[in-house]
Amino acid sequence: MKPEQLSELAALKAVGALDIREADAAQNLLNQAGAKTRAEAVRLEEAAALMAVAQSPARKPSPSLKGKILARVGAGARPPAQNPFFFVGRNEGEWQTLPVPGVRVKDLSVDARRGTSVKLYELAAGARFPGHHHSGPEECYVLAGDFHVEGRVLHGGDFHHAEGESDHEESFTEHGCTLLVMVTTADYN
Repeated sequence: MKPEQLSELAALKAVGALDIREADAAQNLLNQAGAKTRAEAVRLEEAAALMAVAQSPARKPSPSLKGKILARVGAGARPPAQNPFFFVGRNEGEWQTLPVPGVRVKDLSVDARRGTSVKLYELAAGARFPGHHHSGPEECYVLAGDFHVEGRVLHGGDFHHAEGESDHEESFTEHGCTLLVMVTTADYN
């Protein structure tokens, strides 16, 4: 099969235009394809997933369901009780790409008991984070780069606190930045 045909097949698979049998056959062909074609198929599937998220209406789970989910996430994020210490190395943990262009996040720690989460954010140059509401406090420490928030420009070593029940306007970076953020899990998970 020609690379162009494989690319078309990967695109159809990514948007869900194939039935189960066709999707399985396409996956088998892609598994045998070269690294470049496989990488393109992964990019297409990621783009299709982001488009689906962007087009889906925002739905909040019921408070009881959200609490159950957060409790499970929190239980899975902590090491066994016999070891009170855990670490996330620079190349460890899973980066998640957000539906906000140029923004990705890595969960470092979730404390379901306190209802808090520590996250590492990377914003690419020009990334803009939409305005949002905080039901609980947010602590934001700029590790590197520039971060424009509430009319101020923060740089590496600067800190920002937002009280609970506050509303952030759009924040952004001109040249890119890395942020360490502690938030209420109800606001960010």
